Amino acid sequence: MRKRDLKMNCDLYDEAVEEIENEFLTPKEVMNLLYIGRNTFYKMVNSGELPAFRIGKLWRVRRDDLYSFFKQA
Repeated sequence: MRKRDLKMNCDLYDEAVEEIENEFLTPKEVMNLLYIGRNTFYKMVNSGELPAFRIGKLWRVRRDDLYSFFKQA
């Protein structure tokens, strides 16, 4: 994902993340916030670009980690 795209989405992120009450986001929620597809999400997670963890077979991203990801861009 390009940094320019992230900066454009940063303002939208603040509004959208307020609607999500859970501290841990699902891949689908992250994909919607970042406007990325499934393959891109898993590439970012597997490369370490986006911090995430697994609970059994389920991936989760901490809301604070996603916020930090936005601020780095």
